[in-house]
Amino acid sequence: MQFDWYELFDELKHRGRFNSDAQLADSLVLTRSQISAWRNGKSDLGTLTKIKILDALGHDTLRSAVLSLVPEKNREKHIRQQQRLIARVNRSGGLLDKDLVNDTDDSLSHLNYLLAALPSDERERIAPHLSPVSMQLGQVVYESGDHLSHIYLPTTAIISMLYVMENGASAEIAVVGRDGLLGVALFMGGETMPNRAIVQSAGQAFRLSGEIVKQEFARGGAIQRLFLRYTQALITQMAQTAVCNRHHSIAQQFCRWLLLSLDRLQSNDVRMTQELIANMLGVRRAGVTETAKKLQDDGAIRYSRGLIEVVDRRALEAQVCECYKVVKRESDRLFSSM
Repeated sequence: MQFDWYELFDELKHRGRFNSDAQLADSLVLTRSQISAWRNGKSDLGTLTKIKILDALGHDTLRSAVLSLVPEKNREKHIRQQQRLIARVNRSGGLLDKDLVNDTDDSLSHLNYLLAALPSDERERIAPHLSPVSMQLGQVVYESGDHLSHIYLPTTAIISMLYVMENGASAEIAVVGRDGLLGVALFMGGETMPNRAIVQSAGQAFRLSGEIVKQEFARGGAIQRLFLRYTQALITQMAQTAVCNRHHSIAQQFCRWLLLSLDRLQSNDVRMTQELIANMLGVRRAGVTETAKKLQDDGAIRYSRGLIEVVDRRALEAQVCECYKVVKRESDRLFSSM
């Protein structure tokens, strides 16, 4: 069986909620330089590391194989780290822990921001109805015109909202991550999706049925206030995206898109091919390639095999147009008092 080790490594990083390659490398008893060399195609992961990854992801019963390959030197360290890695992945695998959902402290920061902002009584009321779902890269969540049966509240996934033209061309109009929800039309009275929604970054989300959403929204409590404020933030993002696509350079659009994605991720890594980025922005791939190369030459990012690692966020913020700041400022303003 052939495996895509880049994809499996990133899946393990997502499921274990690691913030960077370096953090996961430590759990695999590897150095940052070893991972960097592998990312750049200069070395291989090695048989033991590959089996550790498969073991942690639950692809097969490989514990005995891991134990047989662990070297005598630092053997106990390897075994302890593997046990911790497996426990971390199982604990973070997207299942909704009732005690965690009902908790009100900062441990909720890794959940969806709207869920985290709810008062404990409202969170308790909807907790039994929240279903954890895994979202795969490229998965179409809704097509334009689809009837909305659920809303999705991403935790580690990012969903892109696209307008698709009759000739098949598309452009992104907004991104939804742990900052919000997909499906505002459901509680705003439309109940159909006006555009395509596709998973831009694989990860986890919670799904909540339309009936529960409408019941809670009709109560007029915190859920209604939060959802309406998020809707306003989303409208601002859509409007600013339209302005940006019309008036700003590809480089500025690229930086805006990248920063918006980073704000919705738990790491500095974004997995996306240049072709997909071009489709998102509605521009030619050559323009994205040129921009990515310049940003890499400037030391702002590292790009390899569809993985963008942001090295210097301030460099991106220095080059981005005002559109990013307008969207972020409005979102911060709307939720600062919640």
